[in-house]
Amino acid sequence: MPAPQRNPFMQWFLETGQPEHEGFYEEEQDVSEQSHTEPWWKVMCLTGVDYFSTLGYQPGIAALAAGALAPVATLVLVLVTLFGALPMYRRVAQESPYGDGSLSMLEKLLSYWPSKTLVLSLLGFVATGFVITITLSAADAAAHLVENPLLKSSLGGQNVAITLTLIALLGAVFLKGFKEAIGLAVVLVIVYLGLSVVVIGNGALEVARHPELLSGWWAGLRHTFASPLSLIGAALLVFPALALGLSGFETGVVVMPLVRGEAGDTHANPAGRIRNARKLLTTAASIMSVLLLGSSLVTTVLIPRHEFWAATSVTRAVNTADLRAGRAVVNVPLDHPTEPREMYTFHVPAGQRGNYAVQADTVGGAVPIAVNVTENGSTTQVTVATPPGAANGRALAYLAHRRLGDTFGTLYDVSTIFILWFAGASAMAGLLNIVPRYLPRYGMAPDWARATRPLVLVFTGIAALVTLVFQANVDAQAGAYATGVLALMTSAAIAVFLTELRRKHPQAALAFGLVSLIFVYTAFVTVRERPEGLWIALCFIAGILVVSVWSRIGRSTELRVQNVHFDEAGLNMVRDVAAHGLPVRFIANHLNAGDAAEYQEKALEVRLDNHLSAGEVALFLEVAVLDASDFKSTVYLEGVQVGPHRILRATGNSVPNTIAAVLLYVRDLTGAPPHIYFAWSEKGPAANALRFLLAGEGDIPPLTHEILRVAERDPGRRPQVHVGG
Repeated sequence: MPAPQRNPFMQWFLETGQPEHEGFYEEEQDVSEQSHTEPWWKVMCLTGVDYFSTLGYQPGIAALAAGALAPVATLVLVLVTLFGALPMYRRVAQESPYGDGSLSMLEKLLSYWPSKTLVLSLLGFVATGFVITITLSAADAAAHLVENPLLKSSLGGQNVAITLTLIALLGAVFLKGFKEAIGLAVVLVIVYLGLSVVVIGNGALEVARHPELLSGWWAGLRHTFASPLSLIGAALLVFPALALGLSGFETGVVVMPLVRGEAGDTHANPAGRIRNARKLLTTAASIMSVLLLGSSLVTTVLIPRHEFWAATSVTRAVNTADLRAGRAVVNVPLDHPTEPREMYTFHVPAGQRGNYAVQADTVGGAVPIAVNVTENGSTTQVTVATPPGAANGRALAYLAHRRLGDTFGTLYDVSTIFILWFAGASAMAGLLNIVPRYLPRYGMAPDWARATRPLVLVFTGIAALVTLVFQANVDAQAGAYATGVLALMTSAAIAVFLTELRRKHPQAALAFGLVSLIFVYTAFVTVRERPEGLWIALCFIAGILVVSVWSRIGRSTELRVQNVHFDEAGLNMVRDVAAHGLPVRFIANHLNAGDAAEYQEKALEVRLDNHLSAGEVALFLEVAVLDASDFKSTVYLEGVQVGPHRILRATGNSVPNTIAAVLLYVRDLTGAPPHIYFAWSEKGPAANALRFLLAGEGDIPPLTHEILRVAERDPGRRPQVHVGG
């Protein structure tokens, strides 16, 4: 019966546009021809729209988290980048050159269902990182728009609406059809990095002209910290808050199929691609390290402390009598609404009611404070709010406007907004790449997930929800972003460590073991202090697991076999039986002792139960399940002679699916549908269902029949299943 025709909209909405990818999908011809590749430096720009765009908010977040210690903490970040993350991902590039990232290394180290469960769980953190990249980048782009002096009066307070608009625009572009434009990425990265170098260079010249700025900053640190050891210890403690500056490495190995290799590259050994991917990673890390150190130093030294602070608001109930007597006090957080490092004790003026504003002389400078006083009998509600600083989430843009003028500053804002928006596009493309790269290979992607546009709507909706939850606050999302990044980097470090340990390379294993401990510590501290990222990841993990299990159950009766390969002995057995008369008959058997007595007893039992005469020649068919967690596999058969009995022994990931594939292959080989004979299972339905899903076994006869029914709709061409007993 022909499938019902979809209306034009549904055809467009569910259009896949290309065959379903299933991981490790790159063909040998693609590797040798390299028709889809680009020079490594251009691909670096594609990954750089995510990595380099963090300059838009990283210096501000560093200053907010570490204060005057930010440059030292950034130095720790750079050391971890160059001597931890970079060597680790250079090794990942060697082990996983086909675009599957560090997840495939862990997948190869484990097997069976633990491997799949671990990958599915890590996909939750991957999704967290990509979604927060979209929302954080859009929120920071909105902050650059709102804080621009030419637009502030008309866009002030519209951060959430602007962020949602940018996310909706991103979704609309992908719904229409979006292909990653490496050329556009190159232009954006060159312009943005060029302007950033101008801003940082101008700030560095100012510091050089006024060395007292640097000496004053250093004197303040020495006054705060009694010894260099305590200063280093403090920097190590705040380093996890800066971890989002490590983003970009995983993207760098995921895009490796785009990196042009050398003429002699093969699928088994793409040595040229690996070398060029390592150049990409090293160059990107080196550029970013210099810019992170420079931006952190000039912004910390040149920008007043209060300009980094986030918006805060606090409401307290005070005694009305104390208020009237001028004794009411409210402690106001200055730098962060929930985890403040700086507090201001505000003495509420006596006799003032309603809304009014005052100028507070804080440790970071003069800050305007909005006050609302509402008297209610013996108690009075006092709400005190502070606005965000002009450099909050946009430190380099602040310097661009203040030091180089609003024209240059606006140009810098425009370049920042575009690269941040394109970072969101890169993240969306990454999300759309995750589902076809892993889930279909596990049989865990529903049919609609093969199409791009439904996924775009899902991810756009999730990004909008996250934006509303965080109210487009850049600082509030930093912890969630860092959680996603650190989970991936921690898993990559552990994968590299275990690989070196398994290969008995003790020195490399020790080095990467130390790197793993650094990332485990950083991830632990980040999750402990900012657990929202973990909760988002757990929501993604739960959703992925539910959809995956539902899809795996729904697709369990697909044929799930890519190819069938007989050895010469097996083919000769089939041809010999067919020569005695068609159809070819099989007796299904579960291998036990494997001796002549077992086969003699099984043959008598099946022939008696199914009224199969002794003159009808039959082959035994046995299946060994290699890994039931795999969804698709290639079936290999070998012919074995045990006394007078001829046996075909097959390997596959599921007994019913393997048997069905063999029967269909023999039908095509002989031209007649073969027959197979079973005995009934003695186990209950529930136990059989679980055994089929988890172990590839179960109640084999009805499952084999159902798989054949789905695979071959014509009953006249369908192999026949007989059950006796």
